[in-house]
Amino acid sequence: MTAHPPESIPEETYVDLVQATLAALAKKGYANLRVRDIDAESNKSRQLINHYFSGKDELVTETLSVLIEAVKEELDSTSNGDPTKKLNEEIDRALLGTGEEDEEFWTTTAALYELQSQAQHNPHHREMFNEFLDLQVNHFSTIIQEGIDQGVFNEVDSYRMANAIDDLIVGATVKKIHLGRDDAPLETREMIDELVMSELNPK
Repeated sequence: MTAHPPESIPEETYVDLVQATLAALAKKGYANLRVRDIDAESNKSRQLINHYFSGKDELVTETLSVLIEAVKEELDSTSNGDPTKKLNEEIDRALLGTGEEDEEFWTTTAALYELQSQAQHNPHHREMFNEFLDLQVNHFSTIIQEGIDQGVFNEVDSYRMANAIDDLIVGATVKKIHLGRDDAPLETREMIDELVMSELNPK
């Protein structure tokens, strides 16, 4: 996760506070989150939190911005190549993580989904999540359309197919994070292969 701190905040302090906020959100949830919960996860003093941010809400919004920016950078770094391979890799990234930092992936994802569950009460967060959703769906759609144009995939509505993929990913992630159904992501990955990839690939 790449963080780009404001000039007024030392980078080390900024990264520490963002990571502490993520960990606290994953453990406490947003509704019960307090500054001292973030402080408990941080290597810095609580005074620094209050010095740089006007309470938990501003720090949480900043953390959400960092998370969304990190996803944007991942999407921008997607390599060119075989559309089937690329689509599978991007589905795995969104649904399963990279596999190299599994704990960090799920801590980050849990924090994102916790904030998303409360976005109906925060218009700014809702706007940020809608932008995030559009980015992800459009990214899948672009890859699918590339496959169609190259004759690798069947003719389908690329946006509707991308939206279906995203809906499956979201559903599986909610089951794992909110209901403790740890098998849901892998089960959904198999379902995507059976229902989506089989529909895309010429028979």
